[in-house]
Amino acid sequence: MADVFSPIPELNLLKEYYDAQDDFFANGFEMYKYGQEIEEGLISFAQANGSGSLFGIWRKDDREDLATLPVVAMGDEGGVHIIARDFRAFLRLLASLPADCEPDIDWGSFGLRECDLDEPVENERFLAWLKETFGITPADDWGTIVDDAQAEFGKEWAAWIHPIMPDAVWSPVHELNLLELFRNVARGGFANGVWLLDDDDPKRLKNPERTADLMPFASTNESDTFFALWRLDDRPDLADLPIVALGNTAGAHVVARNVREFYQLIAGLTDTEIWCDETQVGLRPCEPAPQREMFLSWLDETFGLRPADDPAAVIATAQSELGERLATRLTRVP
Repeated sequence: MADVFSPIPELNLLKEYYDAQDDFFANGFEMYKYGQEIEEGLISFAQANGSGSLFGIWRKDDREDLATLPVVAMGDEGGVHIIARDFRAFLRLLASLPADCEPDIDWGSFGLRECDLDEPVENERFLAWLKETFGITPADDWGTIVDDAQAEFGKEWAAWIHPIMPDAVWSPVHELNLLELFRNVARGGFANGVWLLDDDDPKRLKNPERTADLMPFASTNESDTFFALWRLDDRPDLADLPIVALGNTAGAHVVARNVREFYQLIAGLTDTEIWCDETQVGLRPCEPAPQREMFLSWLDETFGLRPADDPAAVIATAQSELGERLATRLTRVP
């Protein structure tokens, strides 16, 4: 067994094919050894590009068939992303990459970059081998393989990777990561009084009620009100946690019972925004967000959600159900 490359039969077949080739069949793809642990639970099996990025297996659980685990790409200068739902999907992805490009991996995404080659790699024999060995043919669009894997595992991945590598995803909550990706596309205010925080922004929050179980993720334009997830219990899906409005120096008030309800709340704000102080939370007039219509379309397409008809009622319901519990928790803060 000492000569076996890995505990994954499909990967071993790929290694045998790789060793028999004189030239590259995928740009930047090289196989040296299996088993380097990049982070706990991330095991590399090949080099992904010429600058040293890696492909690896995500050991998300203790299943025996490792070929059914998701495949990730890890950038040589940072970034790690799910790129295939299992090893066979990865082989299809490898077969689908353009012959004149190689993976380009950074903190933001898994993409491609053109290679400086006299001519593209020859991959016809590799494609024939894949079809004969596994019945795998290239996809019309390599991006669909990545998108499908991220859609399937995005929620679980965000919750798992964020505590280990906080920069790998913007938030441990998948739904918030989707909003952050939309923010980058919208390039402007998308909801009245809601600006997602960057790395240093939470430092502006001086509220002494900000503790380990309040996780700020957004603020208003004036930074007088922040929004935070409230980890009131150990529920596994962080998107089910309530949203709290925090005054910059004092005050904490529940405004939504979960992330999706918060999205509906802010989508329903046409000419008002949420604000709070030490004693109350409410709505105040503001200019409409320039990208609001784009946000409404994204909300419908992504989650099937519509704007709240009465935003004030959403806040009132959250206050009624959870306000007393939050007040009790705050009295226990040293």
